[in-house]
Amino acid sequence: MPVLRIDIVGDPKSIPFRTFGHVANDSLSILGDLDRALSFRSGGSTEWFMNDISKNGVLRLEIYSQLKARNVRADVGRDIANSFVTGFKTLEIEGKSPAFLSDKGMRKAEHLTSLIDERGARAIVASIPETEKAVEITRHSATNIQKLIPEAYTAIGSVEGLLETISVHKNKKFIVYQGMTGKAVTCQFPKLELMDKVKQFLGERVQVSGIISRNEKGEPVRVLLQKESDLKIFGYDLKILPFKKLGGSDPNFTGDLSTEDFIRKIRG
Repeated sequence: MPVLRIDIVGDPKSIPFRTFGHVANDSLSILGDLDRALSFRSGGSTEWFMNDISKNGVLRLEIYSQLKARNVRADVGRDIANSFVTGFKTLEIEGKSPAFLSDKGMRKAEHLTSLIDERGARAIVASIPETEKAVEITRHSATNIQKLIPEAYTAIGSVEGLLETISVHKNKKFIVYQGMTGKAVTCQFPKLELMDKVKQFLGERVQVSGIISRNEKGEPVRVLLQKESDLKIFGYDLKILPFKKLGGSDPNFTGDLSTEDFIRKIRG
């Protein structure tokens, strides 16, 4: 039974009740975001239940997960709990976006970290009792996340990863989880003709091109597709890996020369 423990560090008598409620709600939303990414189910696959609640120098909230339905093939509850802890460790220590968190999940993480202050909750400790894996979430995470959510600049480019989580509310969009980092990138497509292709290749590895918005750290946050050909499917539109994925390639190999001029030069 996967168990996740969340401790609000501080004098319990000085912590507003609304803070406790916000920590619980934000944590549940983040767990749901991770669930959708890891289970490949738009409604998620797990339900979280109370395991324990206590006060001993900290306010402790302990929860465990169970599958929502019997027809779910894999129980990813343990993976969700692990991703919650390792994700905040990435945010706290490395100052990078946690894997599998969408823009909605990042907003919830932003709100969660904003609750930490010296007068009430001095820190939040997330841990997994089964493995003793833990992370202390401090104001440092709040500072880091302020650099990760805003879009700092835009440029033409592309991202690669798994196509998941379609949404048609307000703006038509889907999420691509990058293969190397698990970073969730929101992809918006204004043209309705793309919808059929997006639905057809849900769960497939894709390459998405367009106007990319990046955060202060240079991570892709959002891609605006311009046309149907901006979405390419590996094994369908793309038969081989892009050249940039080939190992040992050097982008400065030809110096200031174009590839054509460089080949002409070495041939004499």
